[in-house]
Amino acid sequence: MSYNSLTFILSLPAIVLGYHALPAQWRNAALLAVSVALYMLWWPAGIVVMAWVTLTSYVGISRIVRGRESSRGAMWLTIALTALPLLCFKYLLPLNDAITDWLNIDWWLNRHRWLIPVGLSFYTLQAIALVVDVRSGRIRPASSLISHAAFISFFPITASGPIVRGQELLVQLEERKSRFDPDLAWQGVRWLIWGMFMKVVVAESFALFVHAVEQRIDTQNGFTLLQSTLCYTIQLYADFAGYSLMALGTSALLGIKLRHNFWHPLFSVGIRDFWRRWHISLSTWLRDYIYIPLGGSRCTPWRSRLNVMATFVFSGLWHGAGLAYLLWGAMHGLWVVVERLVHFDRWPRHWVVRVPLCLATFVLVSVLFMLFSHDVPTTLHIIGRFFGHWDGLRLTVTQSVNTLSREWTMVAALALMLSKEARDEWAPTLLSGRLAQILFYACVVLLTLTFGVFDRGGQFIYMHF
Repeated sequence: MSYNSLTFILSLPAIVLGYHALPAQWRNAALLAVSVALYMLWWPAGIVVMAWVTLTSYVGISRIVRGRESSRGAMWLTIALTALPLLCFKYLLPLNDAITDWLNIDWWLNRHRWLIPVGLSFYTLQAIALVVDVRSGRIRPASSLISHAAFISFFPITASGPIVRGQELLVQLEERKSRFDPDLAWQGVRWLIWGMFMKVVVAESFALFVHAVEQRIDTQNGFTLLQSTLCYTIQLYADFAGYSLMALGTSALLGIKLRHNFWHPLFSVGIRDFWRRWHISLSTWLRDYIYIPLGGSRCTPWRSRLNVMATFVFSGLWHGAGLAYLLWGAMHGLWVVVERLVHFDRWPRHWVVRVPLCLATFVLVSVLFMLFSHDVPTTLHIIGRFFGHWDGLRLTVTQSVNTLSREWTMVAALALMLSKEARDEWAPTLLSGRLAQILFYACVVLLTLTFGVFDRGGQFIYMHF
């Protein structure tokens, strides 16, 4: 079931009420049942893969706890077995295609294609982090297989994250607090409303424009392609951040607090600042389980730069197999290294300097995000058309009454989104009263119902990663 569908929104109250009505000792079992049921509505066979990740990590953690002195080998074996489905589903076919094309051979694997299970990349990293944290003594293991499985399959975050840690979610599941927190629930409702607005109004409006341009790349001028590139970044951000907010909101209604996965990345100044604000759960995961174990910055400057590059290359390959993702990660890593070399964090942050740097960061990030939706040759072809087919500031995408009205919706929705984020960034106490909040979110609901694009046929973009 898609979380941006009216079906899910209408069924959510029954899930929340049923969860809070149950005795505390039954809640994890009920949460597991709901999570499995909702996941199977996407792809029933995918539950087998989730069960593998759940069981291998649980059995491995049990082995680590029992044999503490020899747990290093058990940890690596558990990580390997837990990551096996991710490696097979995400990287086996691309690797096979590359090798067989190079050797010019054909065999049975060339004739087989399979879909990647929904959320596999997210809950696999979640399980690996738990294994490492238990082995290092940062957290106690789950008290039962049910609690462990409820942590891995927690339905608000299964499809597109955020990637939560045991200290953040498992501890709350183990505590099983029975008191309903009205303040947290009200915050959850606001997150749900705003997340839905970002997804079905902002992201879907921009998606229609981007799709119209992408259908006929070779007929568009440079200005139109540049606009589409910038719009794709806004679409991707609103889509992914909208899902993350809905995940936070749903969790809050269940009485579970999760951390923000985004913090206004469109206001970033520099790539390092961007990664402090974008997909925060992945950024911190990479820092704690890749960058720091490699030595982090506690080594020679050149070794530290290599650690940065290795971390970002891993980030690119986590998003997908192929040269485009590898190049995307490497370019981000290279830019972070350059920012360190020029001490970019020490540059003035007056608004006169900040605004152009913010715009430049947005353009750079947008150009790099082209590698998410295109292969390398297509990306280079589009960049070439930026400069070689520039004939003024006019859009060449086909116009109609519908597309014109949708473009105005794009502008208005983006203006509202940026205004709210600017308020949250620099003036969080402005219009923070309960009445003002109720009126604002009531208006957002009306705008969502009026201009939202529900169940367009496409899922959240990051479900593909």
